[in-house]
Amino acid sequence: MQQVAQRMRALQSGSLGATSILADRRGSIAVKFGLLLPILMLMAGHTVDYSMLLRDRSVLQTAADAAALAAAKQLSFADTKRENLQAVADAVVSGMVRAQSGTQIGSAIQVAVDVSDAPTEVEVTVTKPYTSPFGETFGMGTTESSARAVARIVGKPNICMLGLNPTAGRTISLEKQAQVTGQNCAVYSNSSHTIGLKSKNSAILKATFICTRGGKDGGPGNFAPDPIVDCPEFDDPLIGRPEPFFEACDLNRPTVINYDTILSPGTYCGLDINGGAVVTLRDGVYVFRDKPLIVRDGASLIGTAAGLFFTGKNAYFTFEAQSTISLEAPTDGPMAGILIFGGRSQDENLVYSILSNDARVLIGTIYLPKGELRVDATSPIADKSAYTAIVADKMRLYGGPHLVLNTNYDETDVPVPDGIKGAGQPASLTQ
Repeated sequence: MQQVAQRMRALQSGSLGATSILADRRGSIAVKFGLLLPILMLMAGHTVDYSMLLRDRSVLQTAADAAALAAAKQLSFADTKRENLQAVADAVVSGMVRAQSGTQIGSAIQVAVDVSDAPTEVEVTVTKPYTSPFGETFGMGTTESSARAVARIVGKPNICMLGLNPTAGRTISLEKQAQVTGQNCAVYSNSSHTIGLKSKNSAILKATFICTRGGKDGGPGNFAPDPIVDCPEFDDPLIGRPEPFFEACDLNRPTVINYDTILSPGTYCGLDINGGAVVTLRDGVYVFRDKPLIVRDGASLIGTAAGLFFTGKNAYFTFEAQSTISLEAPTDGPMAGILIFGGRSQDENLVYSILSNDARVLIGTIYLPKGELRVDATSPIADKSAYTAIVADKMRLYGGPHLVLNTNYDETDVPVPDGIKGAGQPASLTQ
């Protein structure tokens, strides 16, 4: 009995000891947690602060990017003054910050604009004070949130050739002995295709500036200078130009001419000029609806203030090899400055062809937003023109033509359409 009593006393003593130890451990954990709690709260507050700061900087960076691009595009216009860029950047940043954060821009947000040359770049820096929601609690002061963006103007002020198609391979293409010489102007291909611009064989593409949104196919001897790739897309400079008004085909007008004659403006149901006929166009707009204009067999087409407009499924032109073409765009009216205008609703598979070995006067802008302009001849084309500009969906030069695109705007009364001379050039972010 004595041994049992001793064992019971030992067990009771151990239980009391364990209880004491457990109580001590609980107290230690509480003390440690109390000591760690401010640190944990500081870490949580810092995490929230950092996330909000990153969001703030993201909003400012997006605004800075947009402001730099807008200011650069504005600067690219010939008549823009640099002192106006600050207002452009301020307006863009204000709109972007308001749209993304739902807050109004205030005096606290500072926008700085700086312009550098060679190449021309616009730098925009946006800064804004950032006050931490938890900063004062933990003794942290106000910090600054900032973003910086630099946009570079790409190109020169005059357009001599612009390929509009955004996806096609060979949007601008030269093959065999073809040559294009752009005098004081730029050549652009909007195609993002890996071969958006092509100059192969013995072909040569020369201009002040050559740029393609996608890639190029051709060696150093095929381009002068070497094209810049991955350029930004160039907006159609004539997209806002309204199409000329036209009526139904006039069945009283001729559709085939093989004798010398003078034509008046109006809507034609196609026209085939052949047999050596010399056809002179009076001043005005000539609409070819649903059927083509063809000049062939030694015939000539002459106009000193005539605009040609093509509309409908099968309306296009072909100036064949044995033809003489001498055309100048109107100086006023709906086609002022535009020599040839293809309707925007036309089939993109239409082919307009300049094959003439005597088409040396083509003064004005050739605008074909749909279809393909095909050039193939053995003699120079447009070389005696004061200026010629081409804006087309696609352009293909074969054989041995030498297409000369001058920009001697002061040598003619034919006006240059807005967006061709001193055009606002594309801009791309560099930083």
